[in-house]
Amino acid sequence: MHRLFLAHLFFFSLWMGVAQEKTPFSTYEFLKDQVYLDSLTILLNKGDSKDNLFAIIKWSTQHKDFETVISSFSKLVEAGYGTANLHYKLGGANGIRIDELSKIKALPYVNSMKNNFKKAHQLDSLHLPTLDALTRIYAELPGFLGGDFEKANRYAQLLYQISPAEGLLAKGFVLESEGNRVEATKIYRKAFEKLFFLDSCDVKKNKIYFEVRSKNLSYQIGSLGLEFNLGTQKSICALEYYLDAFDVYSNLPKEWVYYKLALLYKKQNNIKKVKINRSLALKINPKFKPALDLK
Repeated sequence: MHRLFLAHLFFFSLWMGVAQEKTPFSTYEFLKDQVYLDSLTILLNKGDSKDNLFAIIKWSTQHKDFETVISSFSKLVEAGYGTANLHYKLGGANGIRIDELSKIKALPYVNSMKNNFKKAHQLDSLHLPTLDALTRIYAELPGFLGGDFEKANRYAQLLYQISPAEGLLAKGFVLESEGNRVEATKIYRKAFEKLFFLDSCDVKKNKIYFEVRSKNLSYQIGSLGLEFNLGTQKSICALEYYLDAFDVYSNLPKEWVYYKLALLYKKQNNIKKVKINRSLALKINPKFKPALDLK
C-alpha cells in the first residue's frame, strides 16, 4: 500500500484550459467485470477493520473504482488512521474522480480534495507530493473554487526549499498556468539542469530519486522535455523509468508513454525506435489516434 497514489497529477479540465496538454487517466469498466464485483462484495462483507479496508482499497484501485477507494479511505480517516500520507491518498482519489465527472457532480470532490491535501500538509509539512499537489490545485482551480496563484507560488517555494528540481517544475507550472509560457520555459530549463542524473540514465539513481516522489513525476518530466524541447535524452530516460515502474496502480495510459517516446526518438532521428514505440502504443490501443497520425 505504500506506493498507492504516490502521487497523481491533476489536470482540472472541467472549469478552465489547462497549462500542459492533458493525458487522460486510465479507466476500466469495472461494472462489467463480474469477477471484480463478486470479490469486492466478499471484501465489503468482511467489515471495516483497518486491514480489510486496505484490502478493499488495493483491489478497487487495481480496477480503477475510485468511488470505492474514496469511501474506504474516508472510513480509515473516521476511524482515526488519518496520517499525512493517507489524507494525501484520499485527496488524490478525489482528484481522479473530478476528472471523471461533470462540473456540477464534481464540486463536492473538489472541496474534499483540497481539504485532504491541506490536512496532509498540516500533518507533514515536508511531504513532497502534497506540496506539489497543493501548488497545482491552487494554480489551476478558478477563483470561485479557491484558486489562488499567490498560494500556489507559496507552496512551490516550500517545495523548492526541500527539493530544488521539483520546486522549479512547480514554479514553472504556476507561470504556465498564468499564461506566461516564456518565463515558464526558462524555469523548466533550470529544473532540467538539476536533473543531471538523468543524463546517464542510471537505473539505481533513477529509482532512488523517483521512488519517494510523485508516482507520475517521471512522466511529467518526460512530457515537459518533449513539449518545451528541454533535453531529449533526459526525457527519454524519465519516460523509460515510468514504464519500468508501471504497475496496476499506475493511472496514466501506457500507450501515451510509448507515443511520447516515439516523438522523442524522432527528435534524435532514431527511426527504428520511433517505429518500435509507435507499434507498442498501437498494440495496446489500435485506435489510438495520436500514434496513428505519427508518420
